[in-house]
Amino acid sequence: MKPTSIPNPKEKIEELGRRIDRLHRSVLEPDVLRGLLPIKSRLLPYRMRSPDARLREDRFRAASASYARTLADDNEFAANARSMELDGLRWWVPILRPDDEGDAQRNMRHQDFPYRVITQTREVALGGVMLDIGCNNGRMAVPRAILGDVTAVYGAEPDPLNYACLVRNVRDNHLSGLVMPDWTAIGAENGTIRLRRAKHAGGHKVIDAAATPKGEIVDVPCSTLDRWVERLGLAAEEISFVKVDVQGSEMAVLRGATRLLQQQHIAWQMEIDPPLLAERQLRPDDLYEAIGRHFTHFIDLNRQLAGPRVRPISEMASALAYILAATDGRTDVLLFSMA
Repeated sequence: MKPTSIPNPKEKIEELGRRIDRLHRSVLEPDVLRGLLPIKSRLLPYRMRSPDARLREDRFRAASASYARTLADDNEFAANARSMELDGLRWWVPILRPDDEGDAQRNMRHQDFPYRVITQTREVALGGVMLDIGCNNGRMAVPRAILGDVTAVYGAEPDPLNYACLVRNVRDNHLSGLVMPDWTAIGAENGTIRLRRAKHAGGHKVIDAAATPKGEIVDVPCSTLDRWVERLGLAAEEISFVKVDVQGSEMAVLRGATRLLQQQHIAWQMEIDPPLLAERQLRPDDLYEAIGRHFTHFIDLNRQLAGPRVRPISEMASALAYILAATDGRTDVLLFSMA
């Protein structure tokens, strides 16, 4: 009987190391994007003077009254924001407690650009126009525009202070005509909504009209996504990517995007946060069902998972079951369609 060979542990470790090395060579490195951003940003003064950028800027100023108004309003803004240097850019950060310098410093330390997420979504989100729903102060929109991932970004941000910082980040970094920020919420209906402001810049959320107000409440103009795209004069064929970060209002965004969701060439990135959905009396399954009507595949952007990266949309509920078991579980998914 032929003796069974025993694997050499050293050889197994060396082979595993080679596999890991091959894997690293096949994926995009976020640090490369971080290093490119200051170099690419030097071209912005030239890019914003191009005929296409000037035309976009002129059209956007005509469509967004909030944009021109915020550009001219420096006095009130200065007391509630701080500027810093971030990867070669002058970056304005909202400060919710301007009298607390410690709070201001903490907010500024937490500022960064989501290079990792950009690398994870590039294969389906390159080219064309990006819609950034819940744009904040531009953390996703600005690097994508500078790196050339998209032709232009149209950003919707409901919080007044986040929006003021976003406008100034566009102005101070020569992004006019490349990033177009509008002060609006995106939801299921056109009109006005109530926004409950949080203690941190990314936590502001829309509340129902019947909800008991707690904390600072701001009235904000609201539009459906379809109506917003129409008001801005965008053709659906121009749009390649929609990012949605709306703190539990994802279903409202989808309900107001009937026409846009018919465009199978558009990829969407969306946060799935069960506790925030529960605040709107919704379950994750409600959101999965709505998503499943419009896309064929998804990628869970949680890098810690094992198993297939690209999955059919029919597996979404089972694949994301882990977030229900985790404390404060949530993740972002990339949604798209393939033939």
